[in-house]
Amino acid sequence: MFAAAMGIAGVFEILRPSASIANFQELTHPADRDTYAVAGFDLLSGFTFQVPEVSCDDPRGLQILQSNEIPESVRSLDNQKVVIQGYMFPLKSSERRVKEFLILRDHSWCCYGEIPEINEWIIVKSETGFKPLLDVPINFYGKLRVGEKFDENRFLVGVYQMDCDAIGPPYFNNSDYNRPVY
Repeated sequence: MFAAAMGIAGVFEILRPSASIANFQELTHPADRDTYAVAGFDLLSGFTFQVPEVSCDDPRGLQILQSNEIPESVRSLDNQKVVIQGYMFPLKSSERRVKEFLILRDHSWCCYGEIPEINEWIIVKSETGFKPLLDVPINFYGKLRVGEKFDENRFLVGVYQMDCDAIGPPYFNNSDYNRPVY
């Protein structure tokens, strides 16, 4: 019973807004931030991608999947180091550090229940994890992978994945970060 209560306490610690504010104040950009291409959800979500409602082992699912085309401008970011601004949606944590999460284009999913399009989120893993930051835009630095991701039953769960190296505060305008955005 005590262990279960400690698990619940850990969840409450992650979800406590004041913890998110304190964690946000600790953010800094990585020293090598100039080595990351700037990417945005305006590009990543700027096309229609149909999601099959059945497994992609099913011919109907496979047909829908094959009718999709990820633009070359997006595919060119595959296996590249990118920085992208978005919102953290924690999925798994350990020792008060979020190790698996989604980067969302906006926070309407968690706040308003609006389900985003499949190209409006990135599935993220981090070896070291990060302190949770909720409801604030932040920059995520890591290697982006572009292409379909399936679960064990061959249902499509995403089109973007990232191994996240670092997180930092957002850039509010081009004078903060004067490089082209892809």
